[in-house]
Amino acid sequence: MKLWDRIQRGMEAGFDAALSAVYTITEKAGEGIELTRLRREKVRLETQVTRKLAELGNAVYEKISLERLDEIGQRLGIKDIVLEIAESEARMVNIDRKLEKELERDGAESDSTDEASGE
Repeated sequence: MKLWDRIQRGMEAGFDAALSAVYTITEKAGEGIELTRLRREKVRLETQVTRKLAELGNAVYEKISLERLDEIGQRLGIKDIVLEIAESEARMVNIDRKLEKELERDGAESDSTDEASGE
């Protein structure tokens, strides 16, 4: 799974929770309809801007890392951040592999236990 997919999934959950909280709070507070509408619109716009910033950041990261644009990364002052993200992605891939191996091993152990018990 790409880093962006992971980030987007987490952001979506956070945004949904934030919107839900705003709706609940404003309804319980008995605020005026216009005030409630304005607050909801502000949260919606903040969410939209945050999503667009994340998309932009992902596009820049993908472009710099895939094309090895170290000089541009250096000029933008983000070379170290790009390297940290790449290292974290490599660690996540390694962890995913280990998880798959563990799950396969646990599944094989479970199968052999089931066969030994006659199930």
